[in-house]
Amino acid sequence: MRLPTIRDVAREAGVGVGTVSRVLNNSPQVKPETRERVLDTIQQLGFRPNQLARQLSRGTRVRSLGVISPFISDHSFMARLKGVQRALAASDQDYDLVFYHVTTPERFEQRLLTILEQGSVEGLLLVVLEPTPQQRELLDETATVYVGINDHPIDDWPSVGSDNLIGGEAATRYLLELGHRRIAYVGDVFPKSHGFSASEIRYRGYAKALFEHNVPLNPDYVQMGDHGKDAAYTLTRNLLEMDAPPTAIFSMSDIQALGCLAAIRDAGLNVPGDISLIGFDDIEISQMIGLTTIRQHLEEAGHLAMNYLLRLLSDPSMNVAEKLEAVPQLPPFEVVERQTTRPLAA
Repeated sequence: MRLPTIRDVAREAGVGVGTVSRVLNNSPQVKPETRERVLDTIQQLGFRPNQLARQLSRGTRVRSLGVISPFISDHSFMARLKGVQRALAASDQDYDLVFYHVTTPERFEQRLLTILEQGSVEGLLLVVLEPTPQQRELLDETATVYVGINDHPIDDWPSVGSDNLIGGEAATRYLLELGHRRIAYVGDVFPKSHGFSASEIRYRGYAKALFEHNVPLNPDYVQMGDHGKDAAYTLTRNLLEMDAPPTAIFSMSDIQALGCLAAIRDAGLNVPGDISLIGFDDIEISQMIGLTTIRQHLEEAGHLAMNYLLRLLSDPSMNVAEKLEAVPQLPPFEVVERQTTRPLAA
């Protein structure tokens, strides 16, 4: 038999989850009759708040911040995490970080409810995740401070991020300016079930740059599959087997660019002599292998987002407009030119 949850209590009592949370935390901001109704419902349903919730009701403060992401082992996540940890270490706040891995919208919803029910964190960093309006309302009701780190601008809730359409456009424009016209795109299939939209947004930038340079988009040059270097290897082999293979490849990530590079070399071709290759992210390994790429300041994104979260925690009086106005801005994308690109030979 399923145990009752905080959402079950809220529904039966006719209140929001935030009100139930405030009753559990013994908040004075609940009317006596509402408190009594919630407590009666808790007893009727047999809801048992966990030990952490009981500690909170006695006034013990939780010193934890949560980080939720569908990619806790991904290189881009690790780069962002490095910035998060750097900001936290430089602050005078003694917080622990708690990591939550979610793979689907359903898992995200379940995890969010569990976190809010347990009161286990004071603030949340949502990495490449977009809560629904209902989920944001739930976070606000429970006074949970949250900040996103995303791959496109968001103007209705606090989130740090760059416009990856501009990044995709910059990568493609760079190849066009080198004289390439047969330019391929290797990326993730979209849309993803968990809403990760980087591949789609960078693809739009790719298509936009081609259009603005009057270069027809060849659908055969658009190769998409699972994220990772193995899939990128197979996709690149598909490109190389064409009668008119591309002279340049834009890989949506540096990790996938590794697969592209291996496939080109295994085919007996040279990078950049035969094919130019540009990645995206500028993770550490890109410097080691001399990969031309787009720097999107991943570590700085984590650093800015954590500092911003700490600022919101220190000033709970900020209204929504003030929070949005205070969102820090990342530096613009940069083309980092290394050894995997060159002008197209005449």
